[in-house]
Amino acid sequence: MIKNVTWTVTEPWRDTIAGEAFSSFEKVFALSGEPVSRDKESLVFCLEIESQRYYIKQYHKTSGIRSWFGLSRIRQEARNQLWFSQIGLPAAQVVAFGEEHILSRTMRGALITASLDNTRDLAWTAKNRPKLFRKRKWVDQVIIQVAEITRTLHQHRFCHNDLKWRNILVSQDIDHPQVYLIDCPVGQRLFGPFLKRRFIKDLACLDKVGKRTLSRTQRLRFYKEYRQGVSLTEEDLEIIQKILVYFKGRD
Repeated sequence: MIKNVTWTVTEPWRDTIAGEAFSSFEKVFALSGEPVSRDKESLVFCLEIESQRYYIKQYHKTSGIRSWFGLSRIRQEARNQLWFSQIGLPAAQVVAFGEEHILSRTMRGALITASLDNTRDLAWTAKNRPKLFRKRKWVDQVIIQVAEITRTLHQHRFCHNDLKWRNILVSQDIDHPQVYLIDCPVGQRLFGPFLKRRFIKDLACLDKVGKRTLSRTQRLRFYKEYRQGVSLTEEDLEIIQKILVYFKGRD
């Protein structure tokens, strides 16, 4: 059967050595490097070109109904990461992305992002550098940034749907930490009655690790920053209660 390929190299990488290395779907699937993660559908590895590290995610197969209708995980993830940058949110930059199709089904795909220097995800940081969370200046800056990012997403009616600490990078700079969004293949803009429940899911995902790492005062500080409120309303108390019980029995 005839295979069709769509492939895009984004600015400013098109006329660079890295852009040449990632210039086609076939070239990207011929690459290999330092493995980062692997599952039944995809492989992520790291490659360094001219002192810049890149993360290459290769989807060797796709599954689910979305892969039949042009909404594969790889396309959704690329689209979301590009959109984050467009609305001014700090996020991993997309270097290249594309898919291989047979008829209307996505068979394989690839996404390349540029690494962010001196960063680790929040879950790794909590486990391996717990002393950072006892530095008030550092943790306050991180709380404010995560709250601002979450609020901005929700103001755009965007639900991340997997807003876990492992999907948020933070620079390891003690004085000036910077937070970044990564890995969002299931996020989408929604409308209607399910919107608020999805917002609560995002907040509950953040609090799942937050309740084991942050103090109650810090968690409340996050919520107030998110809501941009000084005192809690009856609505706030209802939302907080829903956050606290969202994963009850599923932890």
